[in-house]
Amino acid sequence: MRIPRHPAGPVAAGLVLVLAALTGCTGAPQDGSGPPVTGRITATPPEADAPLTVTGWTVTALAGAPVPAAAAGRARFTLAPDGTAGGSLGCNRFSAPAAVEGATVTFGPVTSTRMACEGPAGEVERTMTRLLGAGPLTWKSRGAPSPSPPPTGRA
Repeated sequence: MRIPRHPAGPVAAGLVLVLAALTGCTGAPQDGSGPPVTGRITATPPEADAPLTVTGWTVTALAGAPVPAAAAGRARFTLAPDGTAGGSLGCNRFSAPAAVEGATVTFGPVTSTRMACEGPAGEVERTMTRLLGAGPLTWKSRGAPSPSPPPTGRA
């Protein structure tokens, strides 16, 4: 099956989805184990005016650093209107329940395939897994043109 690719134009290149853990970009893993998770996921849509759901987002940066070139384009996800998320963590495919409420997204337990992932793709996968499990994440769209102010006066 062929997946159509949309070239990124000047506006699309600047439009990103940023998912950051609440409370100062930190959180704890959902199972309570391990150190707090710090960071954010930056992802770009295929089109400038893409909606949050039903759009294939490609992860371009994690924890403020660009995804390594050897793993570029491998981590992707889609948020579905039915409350699920799915895609690739960088190496393995994943699915998870996902609830979008206002400016937050909460991912439930992540289920993934179990291939051994080493190198840059494995690093991206481990970081993505920790961030998705860190608890509620905030999201915002950056780089989109500001909407025009509403007209004033009488008609």
